Amino acid sequence: MAVSRMVQARVPGEIQEAANQVIHAAGLTVSDVVRVLMTRIAQDKVIPAALFQPNAETLAAFTEVERGDLTRFRSVDALFEDLHADD
Repeated sequence: MAVSRMVQARVPGEIQEAANQVIHAAGLTVSDVVRVLMTRIAQDKVIPAALFQPNAETLAAFTEVERGDLTRFRSVDALFEDLHADD
């Protein structure tokens, strides 16, 4: 059998507490969830796409692109001038 190794990660406390509630309610441990995720990535050779669901802001940006409602700039300088207009 392969030798197990320890994996450590820094997670904000409020995220850890919320995640732990969900994980424990499912009858699992954090180690179980990490082991399942790592095994899946190793087998599939890809991070599960479900982990990268776009948020509302990203979805709105996609819609803006699809409609062609984008501001165009003649130069990089003009772009940066617009980006820093409220500074």
